[in-house]
Amino acid sequence: MGVVIIPFDYEQLPDAQRNSIVPICIASVDRHGNPIARVWFEEGVAPVQDQLRGIARYKLGDVGRVSELAEVTVHRLWEQHGADAGFLPWRRVLTRAVWEAREMAVGGSKWRMKHTVPVALTSLDQDCFGTSMTDPNRYEEIYERDLLVALIERRIERDHREEIREVFKMLRLGYTWVEIATRLHVPNPETLKKRFWRWMRRNFP
Repeated sequence: MGVVIIPFDYEQLPDAQRNSIVPICIASVDRHGNPIARVWFEEGVAPVQDQLRGIARYKLGDVGRVSELAEVTVHRLWEQHGADAGFLPWRRVLTRAVWEAREMAVGGSKWRMKHTVPVALTSLDQDCFGTSMTDPNRYEEIYERDLLVALIERRIERDHREEIREVFKMLRLGYTWVEIATRLHVPNPETLKKRFWRWMRRNFP
């Protein structure tokens, strides 16, 4: 089984520099033996490798677990999306990694799996919360907002709003409004966006 090492030039780095970096090692094939698309490594993990190390250090208490965290993140994204890494692969990786770290920290709590949902908060943040959270180091805000996200998910289920459910699901995965409108066969993305946020404001003033 092949392994991808990040940074990609790790083996060529001087000893002093190598000793100062915790490399990220990820199996390059999935559990079925299929090679994972390089985009997940090159445009997904590599751009946020320092942030991933920070998550491992901050949430798992050991930066050495960054390979474990990155591998489960990439492999699950690969199983879910295949080679379709979206517009910003690194954002999907970072968002999923935060979620996976939470699960790893609590041992895969069944309660958390039932009552919370992973969300690409950077794609929801600008409209829903009125601020920009492009700084991936603001982990605590992500955890606090998960509580609101879980509430939104339950309210959607209660109202049986299938369109809202689909929009919310795709926002969680990092899709743009144009991509969402195309997949839902809505001619005007802006109309769909207004409909979604109208529902949000009505339910969460």
